[in-house]
Amino acid sequence: MGSSKQAQLMNAKRTTLLEMGLRELPALTFPSSSRNGESLDTDEAAVWKRVLNYRLASYLRPNRLLETHPGVGISTILYRHASPKTRLVTLDDALRCRKCLIDFIDIDPFGAPWQSLEEVSCLISRDTVVQISNGEAHSVRRNLKRGQKYPTQYAGRLLPKWVINEYLPQLQSFLGLDVQFFYAFPTTVRAILSKTSLPNYLWRDCPQWMWWLEKYAC
Repeated sequence: MGSSKQAQLMNAKRTTLLEMGLRELPALTFPSSSRNGESLDTDEAAVWKRVLNYRLASYLRPNRLLETHPGVGISTILYRHASPKTRLVTLDDALRCRKCLIDFIDIDPFGAPWQSLEEVSCLISRDTVVQISNGEAHSVRRNLKRGQKYPTQYAGRLLPKWVINEYLPQLQSFLGLDVQFFYAFPTTVRAILSKTSLPNYLWRDCPQWMWWLEKYAC
């Protein structure tokens, strides 16, 4: 099969995945933004991040939810709709009230999450579910060592090996939680961790390896 045909099929698959994710979301009015990742139609990873956010909030119905990087507020709207009684707190609020348990933490920076992980580590208990986005995937793919807290020898097509062999084990060791699910895109990795097992239907139809990563996955 020619490369142009393969590209067409891949683009069609991406469009289908994006549209499938959009159908999973409730019919709400969301703010728009031209910044990459801050719009629902940016790419399939941006859509499925919000789908999983919505499903998890609907399932967990947490008492307190912390978003470290709420952005323009798309996920905030979904969280409020999925679980109206949940109290959404800021990082400052959470740190001032050290005895207040945070049930659900969403860490979604533009770049690496390690500083945020250090800040919230004191708020995590055995009952906490943590979602983490890591934009270091972009640096690993392009072999940019300065963009990596823990420089790796993996690069380019070996990005999936970095995810499985290095990054996810680092997360589990750092947080003392277990990876329940993850998906990887060429620019980011999104992982969900907790001590308690979560039902598989929460990840239904969400591929772990998106775009061209599927071809090179372990």
